[in-house]
Order: sequence, then structure tokens, then C-alpha cells
Amino acid sequence: MGEVLARYADDKGATVAAVKTLIYSIQALVPFWGNLTCDAVKGSTCRRYQRERGKPRLSEMTTKTGKTISRLRTASASTVRRELGVLQAALNHAHSEGLLIHPIAVTLPEAGEVRDRWLTRSEAARLVWNAEPHVRRFILLSLYTGRRATAILELSWTRVDLEKGTIRFRADGEQETNKRRGSIRIPRQLWGHLRRWKCYRGANVVTYRGKSVESVKTGIRRAAERAGLEGVTPHVLKHTAITWAVMKGLGVEDAAEYFNTSPETIRKHYWHHSPHHQERALEIIERR
Repeated sequence: MGEVLARYADDKGATVAAVKTLIYSIQALVPFWGNLTCDAVKGSTCRRYQRERGKPRLSEMTTKTGKTISRLRTASASTVRRELGVLQAALNHAHSEGLLIHPIAVTLPEAGEVRDRWLTRSEAARLVWNAEPHVRRFILLSLYTGRRATAILELSWTRVDLEKGTIRFRADGEQETNKRRGSIRIPRQLWGHLRRWKCYRGANVVTYRGKSVESVKTGIRRAAERAGLEGVTPHVLKHTAITWAVMKGLGVEDAAEYFNTSPETIRKHYWHHSPHHQERALEIIERR
């Protein structure tokens, strides 16, 4: 399995969009799977891997000041599911390349329930008020565009056209993935912010001291703590953007087009917030 993972990293590492996620996943997989043969991949082994990853492990991280902090961490079910998804992709690649005669199926943990956490208008205002300037930019971009954190943090000014009023979240030549980015027309409120921000230095829209930002997780957490809010993450902002739009009456197809999200996802996770939810059914049931 170590050879299969290494081959997948060599062949696909330069083409995947989230290369860091791929690296982290392979680093987590290798200690357990690296010396096992491919026929060892079965349901019982996958469940054992999940149990092993669920045990607390000591990890170290270095702060910006150079201080090393040690923490006990456990891998969540969603993290294990993502890692085993990489294992499955590596096995599929090995089969397509003729390294494996038969395909091998990986048993994934069940996907957890999606948290229906979104911010009210007052919560969002408190979060913005308590955020640092670069984090405030990120929050406003998230709430008006509903894009993922990486798409916003990697957005450069070359893809923002204030004259035409459009934003392209996908760079030229970049392949579209299932984490779709697409383009949008700029809402009037966001256009005013963008026009003001463009006066500052930096190639990207979200910058810190003129340099690009890799992550705002810590900044969001600090702003949420100061605002007295719980459960706020960058993804909650995306969830909030779509929820607000649907609550205002935006239809499934229009929401899917603007937020570059599948209609199935809109129906499954957001449509119950719409004033039009089950409207036709209620009309028929209430007929005399």
C-alpha cells in the first residue's frame, strides 16, 4: 500500500487542487497502511484504522513567534473519511494503471449529519465588528459570495472586474473540481467594499500586511470569542450566505447557479429555510 500511495502522489500530486490536504492525508495513512499488502484492504481493516486514528495522539505546532506547542488530538470521523477517500483514489489509480488486476473497495465511515449552524444578521454584525481587518474582508466576501475559504483566500485582484461587476473565482487554466468555484456578479453592497479595498497593497483581495493569507481559522475563532459566539467556522459563513439567500426567496436553480452548488445540495441542506418550502403541497392539502 505504501507503493500505491507513493505512485498516486507522484502521478496526481501536481494536478489536484488541494495538494496540502492530499499530503496530510497520505502522511496519516502511511504509518498504518504502508507495509500492508493491497489485499489487506477490507471492512475490518478500515474500521481498525478508524479506531486507531480516533485515539489521542500528541502533535506539535509552531506559532508565528517560533514557540512549539504540544497538544493531544484525535481525528474526527470526517477526517478519517477523507483520508480513506484518498486511499480509495490511490487504489483506483493503481487499478487504472494496471498495477492491480482487480479493483479494491475501501469501507468508509458513515457521513455525519451536516450541522445547521448559520448566523443571524445581528450575530454576523458582531462577528464583523470584532474581527481584524483582513479577517473582516474574508467574512464580508464569504457572506456575499458563499464561496469556500480557499477560493476566497486565493482570489486575486486580476479576477475582480469592478467595471463589469464580476468576480471569477477560478484562475485561468485551473481545472474545475467537485469543490466548484465559478464566477458571480458582484452584489451592490460588496462592490462598495471592493472599491475601497483596492486602494490597499497586495495582489490578493484578502491580505495581511500586503501578503496573501493561508488560513483565517484562528482569526475567525478569535473574532467569535470576542463576539460571544459559538460554533463559528469559515464554512459556517458559506452556509450562512446560502441560507440568507434562500430565506429571502431565492429559488433552487438560481441559488445553485449563483453559489455554484448543485441543486441537490440546495434542496437537501437549505431549502427548508425557504418561504416556498412545501408551498405547493400545503396549498393542495389546505384546499376545501
